Order: sequence, then structure tokens, then C-alpha cells
Amino acid sequence: MHSLSMAQDILCASLGMTQKHEGKRIKTISVKIADADFGEFESLRFCLESLSKGTIAEGALINIELASVPTSGDINHPKHQGEELLSVSLELE
Repeated sequence: MHSLSMAQDILCASLGMTQKHEGKRIKTISVKIADADFGEFESLRFCLESLSKGTIAEGALINIELASVPTSGDINHPKHQGEELLSVSLELE
């Protein structure tokens, strides 16, 4: 369920940014997650692929990777305050 809600947020933001930049189609969605405990990469990919059907993101290449995770000494970092850090970038046509 966590992957589904994350995928919905990613797709919604991606479609909004594509519209803002007058893109015709999303070619690539690249996601970086800064959460070493996140183990749902394939589930997230599946959800993004399923949700994108019938949209300008259908058929987009989906790249998901683990970004650098903060060191344990950085207690002010949002990850240590219970937040997941997520970065999404797009390649548009």
C-alpha cells in the first residue's frame, strides 16, 4: 500500500510538471529515494507502470535508485525526523 500511495504522488507531480512545461509525453521518470530501509523498488515500479496506463507517462522508462543516506550523526536531517526523502526528475518529449 505504501508503494501505491507513493506512486500516485510521483505520477501526479510528474503529470503536473509536464503540463507546466508544455511537454507532450514523459519519456523517463527517475526517482531517488534516500531511505536505506525502503525495500519496495519493484513494487513502486509496478505501481507507476500500472497507474501511468492511459496517460502521457505510459511506456516511460522508470529508474528507481537509492540516494545517499544521511550519516547517523546528522540528527537534523529530515530522514532522522521520520520523513522519507524523495527526488523525482523527468525527461520529456
